[in-house]
Amino acid sequence: MQRFILILQFLTRITIAKDLSYDEDFKKGIIYFPLVGLVLGGILAVAYKGLSYGLNATVASILVIALYVALTGGLHLDGLGDTFDGFYSSRPRERILEIMKDSRLGTNGVIVIVFGLLIKIFGLAEVLPSRGLTALILMPVMGRLAIVYGSYNISYARKEGLGNIFIDKITKQEIAVATLLTVLCALLDKNALFFIPILWLFSYLFKKYSKQIIGGMTGDTSGALCELTEILYILYLLVLTNIKL
Repeated sequence: MQRFILILQFLTRITIAKDLSYDEDFKKGIIYFPLVGLVLGGILAVAYKGLSYGLNATVASILVIALYVALTGGLHLDGLGDTFDGFYSSRPRERILEIMKDSRLGTNGVIVIVFGLLIKIFGLAEVLPSRGLTALILMPVMGRLAIVYGSYNISYARKEGLGNIFIDKITKQEIAVATLLTVLCALLDKNALFFIPILWLFSYLFKKYSKQIIGGMTGDTSGALCELTEILYILYLLVLTNIKL
């Protein structure tokens, strides 16, 4: 339980206990990433349910996504912006890594963050009334499973950094446990089960692309992978909704 709380506090701004002891095997807590997503999704679902009584779907979605950003501190959005600023700067590897580390946000970063948020807001506004709150609950779960997949069997592109805690340091057993936990969560909506292989393939291709650009993964690219996977999941649900599945 302590390790789960540590992981929850590491990935979010939710504070449960401040005096937890140091965990030498903290990296093994990566198996709890999908459960952190489930906690976030549960909070968002409750918030949306309350807001939907007095507001239309679009306004409720805007406020729920704003709450999501607040709960995570924009951690993964920051990674998304930094990754796109670096990857599409047309610079050499070392310069790309410097750009990604820069706290200032560039044009590419602003564009991808704005469009990503718009897809989430309007996608959820269309999906939730017909598919129910499971879409909102499972979106953060899928994003965090993608981080697990993105951390497996790939070099860390920097010499040091927060991402180095997990990247290339997890085992097949931990991958299996995280996947199993996600499958159990996905039982809330059988269609979500079919998204997991898509998620795995997308994570594999993203890792391959990141390795080609900067030689591996970083904390920023892990955040970007999380955000892009959540967007992909919303688009997946939109397709299913439009073809009436």
